[in-house]
Amino acid sequence: MEFIENEVKEVGPGVWIRVAVDNISWCDLGNAGVVIDALEDPEQADVVRGLVKETTGQDIKWVINTHWDKDHIACNPQWRREGATVIAHQFCAAAAGAWEGRPDISFSDHAVLRGTDDKRIQMHWMGGTHTAWDTILYLSHAKVLHIADLFGWGLIPCQPTPRKIARLREVLSEILVFDADVVICGHGPTATIGHIRRFLEYFDDMLEFVTPLAAEGKSVEEIEEQVPAPEDMHDWWRFTDWKHKKNIELISTFSLEGRGEVEAAQAT
Repeated sequence: MEFIENEVKEVGPGVWIRVAVDNISWCDLGNAGVVIDALEDPEQADVVRGLVKETTGQDIKWVINTHWDKDHIACNPQWRREGATVIAHQFCAAAAGAWEGRPDISFSDHAVLRGTDDKRIQMHWMGGTHTAWDTILYLSHAKVLHIADLFGWGLIPCQPTPRKIARLREVLSEILVFDADVVICGHGPTATIGHIRRFLEYFDDMLEFVTPLAAEGKSVEEIEEQVPAPEDMHDWWRFTDWKHKKNIELISTFSLEGRGEVEAAQAT
């Protein structure tokens, strides 16, 4: 999977991303510039503002945070001081408290930010796996879907528990129904809906094969020998470097009770 650090590219009409370990994206709604997420380094605020102006001709009027992890919110305070309005899920607003970068507008389940003509960003809360805050953004006019850290190029986005496993399947299954040509992740290259579908298959296979081996007391290294990374995922960004092994570790940390619940669920 090609990864060019700090590559700026248009992934849909008026929708841009700077691809990096920590991605940032933005779009032109016709009457305003909108930035999605706000990085980990506040010193990037001026850089991103310049890229938005250069590519769209717009100033930053809106900032949407997909969730409230520190690597997604650092530029909020400066952009807010400069007049941008911050939007995030209500759980983010509760977590922010009186912090200078706090949301100005929050929502519960769904919200829509409308621009000119048919341009709009639909926000859908899908928390309960990676974080309680997770929101996906759908730009239907551009067929672009932003799912932040719900997809990490093969990395399981949470510590698996029976409850989170069920919720992750639910969330990713809902993502599959969107009509999107491009999927923006929080980190690394852009993806497709097909990549999400393949990850779900991989996730189910990992639960099936890793869980009993971990229950036998096998080490992560021993399990990796018996459950290698699938060949068709070898080109996924950093997957064979460390993510597949990390997934084995995550699944291996199930409690005995949790393993029993998962096995019972798989048998039904």
